[in-house]
Amino acid sequence: FARLLEVESEHLVIKKMFLDGVTLRKKFVHFTDLHFTGKSLVTENTIEIVRNQKPDFACFTGDLIDKPEYAEGAFAFIQSLGCPVYGVPGNHDYQSGVPFADYAKAFRATGGNWLINSSVVTGDGKVEIVGTATTTSMICPGRPETDLRILLTHYPTVVDLYEKQPFTVVLAGHSHGGQVRLPFYGPFYLPEGVGDYVLGQFETAAGIMNVSAGLG
Repeated sequence: FARLLEVESEHLVIKKMFLDGVTLRKKFVHFTDLHFTGKSLVTENTIEIVRNQKPDFACFTGDLIDKPEYAEGAFAFIQSLGCPVYGVPGNHDYQSGVPFADYAKAFRATGGNWLINSSVVTGDGKVEIVGTATTTSMICPGRPETDLRILLTHYPTVVDLYEKQPFTVVLAGHSHGGQVRLPFYGPFYLPEGVGDYVLGQFETAAGIMNVSAGLG
């Protein structure tokens, strides 16, 4: 049983999501919860998949690393995806102790950005990306700067802080899809900040949300 606990799936599932009512044609990739511990079949396949998709940009919603010794490799992974990458921190990124200035340098090197309760408009001026940093972080967006506004958050329950659906789409992680799930029962344990938003697509007060099971 102990040995079974060490086994981790290396099978990647790609899910495509189309945003209704959005006339702007943009392709972007969402990935989350990498928990990088070195090169693996998952990381190498992810690089290949993202590059083959040729997205306009990629969005990362937290938990890049658990320990500081993996920072250099994780940042190299981010910079190898071949597109601008926009990211927000997860609880493990805080716990790693790696300065967020280092994260910002790595993400900006891709042409993207590291967002701590802030927002940025993509280089072409057509997409606004907003990033929150904690379970209680709320950015009060004013009038939309662009036709497409994306909220990045590690914690799905952040959507409950909003009303009137200010975002075109919300991207989140943290739940790992429930990690271990039983039929008719569901997950054994969910961390704070997940709530009822365990996995998949939800209609929320903040907008349509996609919660990914993550890579790690």
